[in-house]
Amino acid sequence: MKTTFHLLLLTLTLLLTGALASCRTPDDPGRETLGTEQDASDPAADVTEPLTEAPTEAPTEAPTEADTAPETLPANARQLIPDVTFLTGMKQISQKDHNDHDKVRTLKTHSFYGGTADDPRWQLAQWDSGPCMVENEVDEGPTVITDGQHRTFGYDPDTNVMTFRLDTSLFYQGQPALSGMYWPHLLIEQGDFGYKSMSTEEKAYYSCAADRIILSMDIRLTDYSITPIKGDWVDAAQFLLYFYVKGIETNDFCWFGVQLFDNRWARNPNYIGYDGGKADASGAMIFSIGSQYVYPDRKVNLWKNNKINPSEDWIHIELDIRPFLTQMLKAGRADGYFKAETLEELCINGMNLGWETIGTFDHTMQVRDLKLVSYIDE
Repeated sequence: MKTTFHLLLLTLTLLLTGALASCRTPDDPGRETLGTEQDASDPAADVTEPLTEAPTEAPTEAPTEADTAPETLPANARQLIPDVTFLTGMKQISQKDHNDHDKVRTLKTHSFYGGTADDPRWQLAQWDSGPCMVENEVDEGPTVITDGQHRTFGYDPDTNVMTFRLDTSLFYQGQPALSGMYWPHLLIEQGDFGYKSMSTEEKAYYSCAADRIILSMDIRLTDYSITPIKGDWVDAAQFLLYFYVKGIETNDFCWFGVQLFDNRWARNPNYIGYDGGKADASGAMIFSIGSQYVYPDRKVNLWKNNKINPSEDWIHIELDIRPFLTQMLKAGRADGYFKAETLEELCINGMNLGWETIGTFDHTMQVRDLKLVSYIDE
């Protein structure tokens, strides 16, 4: 049973952000995350089937870590996101098979540096965004994965810029977004950072109890349009970042999010809820840092004069997520959700980043120099 305190918190959130964004009922997709990309029965499960098509590109010399070395960090710091420059490439996976436990297949792999990608850490998720992107792929060179019209993910090794373009008209085909429908996604994911195989020293940095955990990136919304359709249940375009908080010795799991963009408001509070809204939702806890903390300067965000502001100007984000992890644990313990009693029992082990959109939109977001750096003070 939810605590009285938590009910009061939800009531306040409803008043501030509107019922579509805050309702916990399982048929409300307006929450701050719009689904899980893993097996609904086990959010940490890997349901991707083995590679069924071999890459056909001719082999070339692969880049080394020295070729794309990040800036030097102090001795008491670690970058937590493995392969942030996509040296291992990208798995290109199928749509979910909703008739077979939402399983997906790896159809091919892609290298952003040319040549082959034998064992990518990352995968590109195109859930419910229309006909399979891989089967309709257009070759526009190594730095781009695209179907040529509606979906594009690009990574430029020279500038360290990621591009996420999603046109959801391919999915909706002029029809309204109805309650209970699946909705389009374009996400990059790592289901596991490899925590179990790390040394004891490395694991300490991935602990939710690290002294500081600094998220930083540059971001810009370069293109945005909406086509409201009569009968739309909600028109919600969200660009979201989620880290997977997992129990070290328990089966605890939380979608720990950062609200980077939502077309419905420029500044919103933290969100606490449970993953629902569609048949493949995980039911796991969601804690999402509000955009008012992501963009503390009211004049520096993806809006201008109370309107969404597509621009070529970069906006820098830098945020210590560690205090919010404390809030997450407190809320989850109050709800009876977490088995873990302390942050030392939880770790950051996986992530996803990209668009989750309900309604007909065409929008492009770019992200540069993504980092999640953990510090252990002496």
